[in-house]
Amino acid sequence: MDTILFDRVPRALVFEENLWASADRLRAKSKLKASEYAAPLLGLYFLRYATNRFEKLKAEADAQNVAKRSGRNVEEPAQTYARVIGFTVPDTAHYDKTLLQLSKTDDAPEVVIKAMEAFEEANNKALDENSKIELPKADYRKIPDDVLRDILANVAELRVAEGDVFGKIYEYFLGKFALSEGQKGGEFYTPTSVVRLIVEILEPHTGRILDPACGTGGMFVQSAKFVRSHEEAGHLSVYGQEQKKETTMLARLNLFVNGLKSDIRNVYSSLAAGAYTDEYADTEGKFDFVMANPPFNVDDVSAADINGHPLFTIYGPALAAKAKGKTAETYGNANYLWVSLFAMALNEKGRAGFVMANSASDARGAEAEARAKLVEAGMVDVMMTIAPNFFYTVTLPVTLWFLDRAKTDVAHPRHDETLFIDARRTYHQLTRKLRTFTEAQQQNLTAIVWLYRGETDNFRALRLRYLAAMAAWRDTEITDTDGSEAPRHYRGVAAHRAAYAAALVALAERVADWRAGTELLLSAEARAAEASHATWATDLAQLAALTADALPSDKAGLLALSQRTEALVNFADKELRPAKDKTWAGAGLRGVLRQAAEQRDLLLFVLERVAYFEAQVAWLDGHFPAGEYRDVEGLCYRASQADIAAQNHSLNPGRYVGVALDDDGRTPEEFRDFVQEQAGLLAKLHAEADALQSDIVRDVQGLFVDVLREELV
Repeated sequence: MDTILFDRVPRALVFEENLWASADRLRAKSKLKASEYAAPLLGLYFLRYATNRFEKLKAEADAQNVAKRSGRNVEEPAQTYARVIGFTVPDTAHYDKTLLQLSKTDDAPEVVIKAMEAFEEANNKALDENSKIELPKADYRKIPDDVLRDILANVAELRVAEGDVFGKIYEYFLGKFALSEGQKGGEFYTPTSVVRLIVEILEPHTGRILDPACGTGGMFVQSAKFVRSHEEAGHLSVYGQEQKKETTMLARLNLFVNGLKSDIRNVYSSLAAGAYTDEYADTEGKFDFVMANPPFNVDDVSAADINGHPLFTIYGPALAAKAKGKTAETYGNANYLWVSLFAMALNEKGRAGFVMANSASDARGAEAEARAKLVEAGMVDVMMTIAPNFFYTVTLPVTLWFLDRAKTDVAHPRHDETLFIDARRTYHQLTRKLRTFTEAQQQNLTAIVWLYRGETDNFRALRLRYLAAMAAWRDTEITDTDGSEAPRHYRGVAAHRAAYAAALVALAERVADWRAGTELLLSAEARAAEASHATWATDLAQLAALTADALPSDKAGLLALSQRTEALVNFADKELRPAKDKTWAGAGLRGVLRQAAEQRDLLLFVLERVAYFEAQVAWLDGHFPAGEYRDVEGLCYRASQADIAAQNHSLNPGRYVGVALDDDGRTPEEFRDFVQEQAGLLAKLHAEADALQSDIVRDVQGLFVDVLREELV
């Protein structure tokens, strides 16, 4: 975990935005539908990345291959490339040698298709059947030749060669495509911040992971990043299923890019028992972790598909009554079929984390009975409601469920407990319509779970990371290398205060020198304006004598000082500057003003970073001052099975955590006075409104009387 740049909200790279412009051109000029252009573009991005990485590591791989020729374990070049680089790139698939060398007579779509086929042929031989990558091919023929050539040139600007960096770019585009495709996009993409939160709470350090509705494999990628972030040697085996072939293809490519070996299968009947017993014969009780974002509220799943299989029936709902006119029995809702599958796939110590519609937490009838079985077994570990607008396809709040098979043991210390968290007020507003979790918000919510589980060391370590980050931004020299733009250097609060103060002093001296040089050229009007200016002279003198200690310590004060400084330069330019003054350009006051503004922005950014981490420490200390779990009104509640039974086995956190009242700092007497004052103001406004309405009626009546008189005359 990076203690310096921790919790920076990602910003889009310039070339990411340029590449996204390619998607817009493709959508506008090709024959592809909105749901079809993601795969072709991601295929081109992949070949560009593959070529970059291949060229970066090829010399090292060649040297190792030569060294092995004299030993016992002789390798073919392609074997060495696969071992050192992760794959090989034949010339036909090489972006620079082939795709950027098209002649005027070449058929661009056909060349691209052959490049995709060549990469597959060269690399799939070493992969298992369910790990083999399939790059997009057919849709390139729908793209006009000239449009495809433009896109190839645009994609060539992508220079990254590191898998993790490209993984971020790939993830960025999956999100963009999901957002642009609306409902269809949500079928393959779960927002990264939600996935990270699920992974942080599940803590998949090592073991087998199942996602039976895996989309593009985001759960697996974040699980691998979790292991790497903890600098562990844990081994994860990932198993996924998807209905749509196109999404399965994107998932395998996503995992390949992130260096993960996978078993991703294309299963067309997502809730058929046969899909799980045949495709993964060892599903029941065999997984350390299950994580998923399944489709919500699927109706009328046939009982014949389930066929009484325990994966779906142990904790699943009872059959609905046979509807009139139907010949087969059906389940009224598939939500709890998914829940039962997740629970039954876990081994004796397995954990599951998944997204579910809020309605499932309070559903009645057969769903309530299934929920009661989960609670009474001790299976339900954590329930967390999150705010609306996190998902591209679901605007309403959703609930994150966390199951723990180990808790079914009556001797488990939390067998009788379930943690409820209401996180609906925790989010970062990414756009007007979309929300996300920052990394600190993910960690703070996870910290509640740590304390509930007794993992107090993790809580203390998080607090220390915040303190270290706060101290680093305040006191040391930092290079911002979050990868979203060119690195920037910061030197701590004191150094930036001194730099900003020095910049302002230099500006004041430059203004004073310029003013002295224009003494003989100053007009009478300018002298009069200078004399009548209330603070010109004192502001200039104060600025010239400014020290770092005298600078305001808050953002508002610094911005106000900046506005006063800019006003000085504007006054000199607009009011004092002689008509034929040739010294203004040489003085460069506007340039010095910009330099001062740059120093101000650096100082403000560092102050914001320090304040941010101060706020995180305050959040932890304010909610859990002893560093131990406690119920917090409006945020979290640790419920017993009896508590849950008293609520008809509802798993809705809102029923348990209560409502947090914002403290405005007023005493009861002050609040009563405030209400009375506001009531008096409201009565006054009503009286004024009534009087205004009477005036309007009188004026309108008078207007019509005058008009009537004119007509009579």
